[in-house]
Order: sequence, then C-alpha cells, then structure tokens
Amino acid sequence: MKTAVLLLTAALVFLFAPLVRAQSPALPTIARWPGDRKAAIALTFDDAIASDLDHAAPILEKHGIHGTFFVTTGNPVWRNRAAEWRRLAEEGNEIGGHTVSHPCLQQRIQEHSQDFSAPMMEAEIANSAQAILNLAGTRRGLTFAYPCGNIGFGPPADQARNVARYMDYVAQHFFAARIYGTIGVVYSDALNVLNVEDLGPTEGRDYVALLDMMQPALREGQAGVFTFHGVGGDYLKVSAEALDELAAYLERHSEIWTTTFGDLVRYIQESQALAIKPSASSDGAAQFLLSWPMDPVIFDLPLTAQWKLPAGWTSLRAEADDRQLLVRIVNGPQGPLALVDVPARSQKLRLLKGQ
Repeated sequence: MKTAVLLLTAALVFLFAPLVRAQSPALPTIARWPGDRKAAIALTFDDAIASDLDHAAPILEKHGIHGTFFVTTGNPVWRNRAAEWRRLAEEGNEIGGHTVSHPCLQQRIQEHSQDFSAPMMEAEIANSAQAILNLAGTRRGLTFAYPCGNIGFGPPADQARNVARYMDYVAQHFFAARIYGTIGVVYSDALNVLNVEDLGPTEGRDYVALLDMMQPALREGQAGVFTFHGVGGDYLKVSAEALDELAAYLERHSEIWTTTFGDLVRYIQESQALAIKPSASSDGAAQFLLSWPMDPVIFDLPLTAQWKLPAGWTSLRAEADDRQLLVRIVNGPQGPLALVDVPARSQKLRLLKGQ
C-alpha cells in the first residue's frame, strides 16, 4: 500500500510539475539601457582647455545634454576659471581626472612620462583626484582618462610592468577609466572598467563624419564614447558647428541614451551585479527580492526592469519597498512587456495585476 501511494505521488508530481512551472512568474530582467533605449552615447572632453568652457559647455546646455570633462588640474584654465568648472558640475556634467600635468609617452608632449617614477605617477593621479573633489565636491565617485591613451610610464624596459601599477593607482581614486584612440564599441557584457574604449580620434571631423563614428554602436544596441579636445578652438579640434549638430541629433533622438561617461559605466555595472530572486506570487501579484552589491555611494542609478505580462494581464501596477512606481507597457517580441524604473537599493519589487 505504501509503495502504491509513493508511486501515485510521484506520478502526480510528474504530471503537474510542468503546470506549476508554467504558472510561476518569470523573473524580471534588466534592460540594457535605461527606459529600454536603443543604445548609449557619452560625450567626453579632455584637458581642461578654454574651448571646453567657451564652446563645448554652452552647446551641451543648449541641447539639454550632460557631458564628461576630463580635466588636467595643473592647467591654468582649470585653476583660473574654477567658478565655471564648479558650475558645470552643479548643472549635472561630470568632472573627471586626467592627471595634474598630462604626462604622456609621446616625446612631443611635456611632461614625458618616460621620465616618471612610480611615486611621481601615483602623485599625479592622487593629487588630480583631490583637486577635483575640492572644487566639485562630488561624492559619487570619479572617473579618469589616460593622457594620450597611454597606460604605462617609465623607460621602455619598465613600461610593461608599470601598466599594472598605473591601473592600480587609478583604481584607488577612480571607479572607471577611458582610453583614447582605440576606435571601439563599448559592449555592456564585456566591459573592462579601467580600460573603456572610445570611438577614435575626432580631429577635423564634420557632423556627418561624427554620425558615422557612432553607427556601429547604434546598430548593435551598444555604447559609444566620443573623445573631443578642442571645440571651435585650441588643438585636435572639431568645429563648434559639428558638435552643435551632433548634440542636436542626440537631443532629437531620445531612443539614444546620451549620458556622462560615469553614468554609462554605473548603469552597466549595476545591471550586471543586481540579483533578483522570486519571493511570493499569486494569480494577481508577483514579488521579487533584490540585492544590490555595489557601493551605494557610487552606484546610485535606477535600473529599468522589464517583465513579460502573464496571460490575461493587460495592465500592471508596480511597487518598490511599498513606493508606487511608474509603469510603461510596450509590445515585446513575445507579447506585452512592462518597463519599470526601480530605484537603486530597493529591496522588494511587487508587480500587481491592474484593475
């Protein structure tokens, strides 16, 4: 008799397990970019030069775009126009590090990083970070750009082993770093956080050429990082008109997330690190527990959760830690899809069938 009961129980489990699994709500996933946008673009500007403040910043403000300014803190333009840099940061632009004196392996550029010892390079990085913190006051964490794109210093025989030292010094003060001139798309699932590629040199390119540079990122739904130096002046320059037209294009195309370099990296890292676990469910509700392992001081962006509506659901309400969230329903490849921006550090996400 006992054997028969066990066999019957096993048979019932076998028959009904697929039904139970089918009724269990799927886990939400995180959209590649906020709001399930098509791709992401970051505009960055190097060296703390006059054209950053005279031309680039007003163009960004005109089009409602924020950029990242990687500043060389020994540059007189940084020291003498401190109030303008502070205003840029207060308006939502990012101020990132680019060392104090711009040491570089190129012989034509002073300072020559071939002549730098490890303590000298460490001081370049630490002192630049402190200067930015003193002026901008940000506590969200800083990002960095390697001068000339060189990840190395010292004489040729030492440069290979000094790469690790250089990146370690950067990591002590900055949470992400951009290189230069690599002509690469930033793939969100293969991010090298201290070696983020850019789209290549922009010098002399007009608006059409700048658009062409970002097409691979747009086609693949990935990210592209522009590096500019002079805008309408200074050196390695593009015209102010070219940047203005590019910014106008990005303003018109809201399906492209135009953001700072730091927020681009933040979103990628947060979305990769977030853990989502099922908690409880019923015919009209599903609950999930969220775990955010990243440093909450630095990684504070909301993430866009996407969730396929169960059969019979036509609308949805969403709550995070009992706070009501906005929901957008879109047509996904397998049916209606709910998009919900979940605030960082939320511990519980509830999705409820709409009335």
